[in-house]
Amino acid sequence: MENSLKKGKCFVRIIMRKIDIHETVKGMILHIENADVRKEISKQIKAISLLATPEELKALLEVFMKYPEGLEVAKENWDIIYNNTIDSAGTLPYLAQSPEARKDILESLRFLIDYGHYDDVSKIAKELSNIEGGEKVIAEEFETLLEESRKNMDYIVVPLLKTELGRKKLKQHFSEIKEKCFPNINDELFFTKDFFTIIKALKDIPEFKDEYEEYSYFAQLYDDIVLDEEPPHRLQSILEMPRSEQSKIIKKKDAIYDKDKEFAHLVCSDDREEKKLILQAVSNGNKYQFLSCGSSSFVICTGDQVVKLGAGRRKYNIPYHPRIMMPYFRKKYNDGSCLEVFNYGIVDSAEITDEKLIEIYKELESAGIIWGDARKDNLLVLTQDNKIPEFIRSKDFNVFGFLEDTMVQSEEHVALKKGDIVISDLDMLYLKGDPEYREGILDVIIEQYKYDKSNKQEGEER
Repeated sequence: MENSLKKGKCFVRIIMRKIDIHETVKGMILHIENADVRKEISKQIKAISLLATPEELKALLEVFMKYPEGLEVAKENWDIIYNNTIDSAGTLPYLAQSPEARKDILESLRFLIDYGHYDDVSKIAKELSNIEGGEKVIAEEFETLLEESRKNMDYIVVPLLKTELGRKKLKQHFSEIKEKCFPNINDELFFTKDFFTIIKALKDIPEFKDEYEEYSYFAQLYDDIVLDEEPPHRLQSILEMPRSEQSKIIKKKDAIYDKDKEFAHLVCSDDREEKKLILQAVSNGNKYQFLSCGSSSFVICTGDQVVKLGAGRRKYNIPYHPRIMMPYFRKKYNDGSCLEVFNYGIVDSAEITDEKLIEIYKELESAGIIWGDARKDNLLVLTQDNKIPEFIRSKDFNVFGFLEDTMVQSEEHVALKKGDIVISDLDMLYLKGDPEYREGILDVIIEQYKYDKSNKQEGEER
């Protein structure tokens, strides 16, 4: 026993002389069963909480609080430890293992808000919900938490639902919660995932039946459309990647952002019920999947149908040409959004070559149509004849309105066939001479074609 104590004292002296705080904390955790180590931790905990990383501090507290020395430290110094670390809220469940500290913590919400090191007050509610008595405090102090929080409102609302007082307050303030989740979608500020977490938590709670039914379809649709989220990359590692890999990461990040943005618009739209019914009619009970995203649209598919959600087109009226895959349902709404339905096609087919791109560009050019973003990315191969499905023709569906420039068959209309290569992105198609013409991103081969044509014309004019 005596030898063990001597070894323990020697170890404490060694580790406290170490310059590397990270190795020191690891050593303390490893030897915490030694009473002298615990005594030294008690003396040095203020410095440790200031210098250690949040993860290191929480790992130390997790084991230290199992001993009387740890509980005594929490009782006397919980507020200093809380204030010292960057992840203040994350220390609360460990510090609250001391009954005296827990009582102080639950009575000190204002202190927790004012002296914590974080930009999200909602984290306090999340951690308080893991402490005995915390859910009661969240309900009682809900208005303060609501006012101070800027994001992660689900951290407050989900524990709020566990008390009668909390449910009552949420009912009174539900519209404010929604506004917190979507403060300004036009300025690209929204917390769509947080809102849907709240909606899913309302399931089977009788007093929130109306709110759940209003938004649950979109919450489920959001979950059904699964995106492969890239692990976080450091900027330097991205810059060191080949351009093709950089492009893939950027596209994935864009898709994740666009998904949240488009669902934010759906949730906040005055026409969300109509959009829901259209989405349900098109899917016919099938699940939607992510297909792609463009500069102003999020594209999903179900079976052989494609739906584009997004902002209104730069040029809403689309000139007619057999190569242009006109949507068979399209409607723009007062909020500036647009919903379109197409037949499905293959976008990465080997048949879509540079030569075919040039051929289609020239076809439109001959017909007096300028294709402002002529790229192979904006072409697809039809997997079936482009006919209007029967459910679109039905009286029930037509209550939402057909295309303004209708796709109903006429003498001049040529139905696109299975295997045809067609233009699928209709955002920048203009009649020649249109003053609203804008040029987007062109494939290199189109740029070269236009350059050569321009030089030829200049030579002929001379």
